[in-house]
Amino acid sequence: MSLDVDTFEKQFIDLVGEFQLLYISESRLKEAVRTEATRAEAAEAARDDAVKTTEDHRAATAAATAGAKEAVRALSDVQNDLTNTKIQLDLAERQRSLFEEKCSEMSEHIAVLEKEVQEFKHLKTMYTELQKQYIELQERVQSSIESARSEATRLENELRRVEKCASAGTELRERARLAAAAHARERRLAADELHDTTRELQSAKGEVTRLKLLVTDLESKVQDLQEISTKALEFSDPDTLLDTKAALEAERNTTTRLEKALAAATADNAVLATELHRQDNIGVSPKIIEETETNSTNICPIDSFLAD
Repeated sequence: MSLDVDTFEKQFIDLVGEFQLLYISESRLKEAVRTEATRAEAAEAARDDAVKTTEDHRAATAAATAGAKEAVRALSDVQNDLTNTKIQLDLAERQRSLFEEKCSEMSEHIAVLEKEVQEFKHLKTMYTELQKQYIELQERVQSSIESARSEATRLENELRRVEKCASAGTELRERARLAAAAHARERRLAADELHDTTRELQSAKGEVTRLKLLVTDLESKVQDLQEISTKALEFSDPDTLLDTKAALEAERNTTTRLEKALAAATADNAVLATELHRQDNIGVSPKIIEETETNSTNICPIDSFLAD
């Protein structure tokens, strides 16, 4: 486009130079005509030759005038071509400006998407730390549950033994009273530990819920950015968006499984508290206690989650 404009300008300058040369030639011819007219008045004998020379000069002048008109016509065509070229150049410049604006908008969208990805990485790190804390809490819960069950079994055996030996006299009654006191202390300790464990489980459940909300919000933002990027030019990275979406889906599934495991662990702790309360009542028959032990499960829901 720039080369065509330079060529047209060069041709235009050449035509202007030729037009100036023709104009100078015409001026010179007119001056010669005046000179010949003066000579004709001075020399009547050379009149015929001067007239012939004047006619020749007029013919040359007419030819020069025709050439000048042709040059003017060619100059007009060149000007029209130059105008069309400038119009096309303006259109190309506008298209280039629009394309640069689109590229700038796409760069901004890409920067926003990269920022969201960085935030998601930070959130994933927080989720990993929370998962480690949950595993530690699960180990503590499992340990306290096993300790409480073993203590309940031991106390139940001790209670049965004391009931069998209750008719042995004052000494056996004293031992039964001491065993009951020890049982009460152990019950209080187990109840306190169960209360602390339940509170930690509720705190972990709240943290998991908050993390789920954050993951859902981030997934919505990434989905919106994905819809914007698919409508733009071929500057986006669909593989990165698909990987991000898959990671979000996996994190959401893991959060759901954590919630189910926490709910099951809370239910198991409630069952354990009920069993301890029943075992505190000395009047409960061994048959009912055995049925309670038979109906209760020994499989921890958190163990099932880890097995999955």
